[in-house]
Amino acid sequence: MRIIILFAASAFTFASVTASAQTFGPAIQGLCLLSRNGAIGASRAGQSMQAQLKQMQGALSGDLARQRSSIDQQRRTLEARQNSTAPIEYQRQLSALNQQAQAIEQQQNVRFIAAQTRGQQQIDQALGTALGRIVTRANCSVVLERDNSYGWNNAMDITPIVAQEMDSLLQSVTLQ
Repeated sequence: MRIIILFAASAFTFASVTASAQTFGPAIQGLCLLSRNGAIGASRAGQSMQAQLKQMQGALSGDLARQRSSIDQQRRTLEARQNSTAPIEYQRQLSALNQQAQAIEQQQNVRFIAAQTRGQQQIDQALGTALGRIVTRANCSVVLERDNSYGWNNAMDITPIVAQEMDSLLQSVTLQ
């Protein structure tokens, strides 16, 4: 269940943000705007990461369900023998099954977070390189986060060209 929450947060982070701001006045020379989430979401690497994380989340959830089913079966068997088992032994075995179930879930979460971190590092590296190149080409004196603006002149928005430059650097990420 926690994996699903992590994936949902991850998907939200990379959701492409549509630029639908009004054009406010003339472009300001040297001032550039970038939507980090928009650039990542529009890039092939960002889309690759989201697809792989979704696939991994499904696989991990399936594995977790199978392992939980096995533990639940062991728990039902234990409960059926409860009257013929010493109370202390019953509690010890039940506790061991509960710990086993918790450990499996924690392992799944650790695997998912590690994969997500590996992918994010690759994307961050490509974004940094792409942004450096575009800032130089566009003669940006300052780059501000576009998503925190109420409006802008689209001529100052470097998000689409940063996403294109990211595509030239990194087509997909490797999570495993």
